[in-house]
Amino acid sequence: MTRSLPRRLRGVVLALALGGGLLIAAGCGGGEDTAPDLEAGKQTFVNLCAGCHVLAASGAPPSHIGPSFDDSFRAAKDVGIEDDQFVGLIERWIRIAQAPMPRDLVKGQDATNVAAYIAAVAGNDQESPVYEAQTTPEVPDPPRQALE
Repeated sequence: MTRSLPRRLRGVVLALALGGGLLIAAGCGGGEDTAPDLEAGKQTFVNLCAGCHVLAASGAPPSHIGPSFDDSFRAAKDVGIEDDQFVGLIERWIRIAQAPMPRDLVKGQDATNVAAYIAAVAGNDQESPVYEAQTTPEVPDPPRQALE
């Protein structure tokens, strides 16, 4: 009787460890590690973001409501910051957006695609025009405060 309990316990522990290892190997089944699709990111940007943000590579007419991504990224790229370092930053900007941009305008893989697209193309053209920042008349500038 005393030998069967440890043997059963070993079987349970082995089954749990094997199951946990399979979940890790499968990426926990979330599908979150899917590589970004830059073409899908461009389409989403043109459809949802270009009405407010300047990004010359998108081919959309320039807007002056939100920040110009070409202006915002040019200097950082000039000093050698890599595109992949911008992706997480852009995804965070999407999550914590300030009015008039709604928070979480895109989520999940769409946010990853848009962030990777912007990071890949923003600020690459040294000849792209620099636009003066403007505020949206119906929305006052938010007070300056620490990011979440």
